[in-house]
Amino acid sequence: MAIAMSIQTLLFVGAAIGAFIAWRRAAAALEEAKAKAEAQVVELRAFLDRMAVTVDETARALRRGTNAADDLMTDVRDAMGTVRNSVGTVASVVSAPRAALAVGLLKGIQVWRKRRAAQRLAASAASEL
Repeated sequence: MAIAMSIQTLLFVGAAIGAFIAWRRAAAALEEAKAKAEAQVVELRAFLDRMAVTVDETARALRRGTNAADDLMTDVRDAMGTVRNSVGTVASVVSAPRAALAVGLLKGIQVWRKRRAAQRLAASAASEL
């Protein structure tokens, strides 16, 4: 019986040592996995920072473009208002039938020229494609 008890004690001591070694290996593997995960988080953070800078630059460029387009539209509206006022003033001053006919003919020629230029532009754009 003493031999069985000593064998049993040796088995329990061996199992305890094996469990301790397994626990230390598991702890070391867990530390290694934690270090790898932290390195990946740092790498992802750097990537996200670069992406945020790119998005900010794009947003600033878009804002500048929007402001330029807004300024352009304001200038066009002002010019159209000036032209409208000028045409209205000229029409009120010059109301003879010949003047009205000349103004109508001039506008017709301008519309025809614009249409022709647009058709040429469309044809050249289509031929480039």
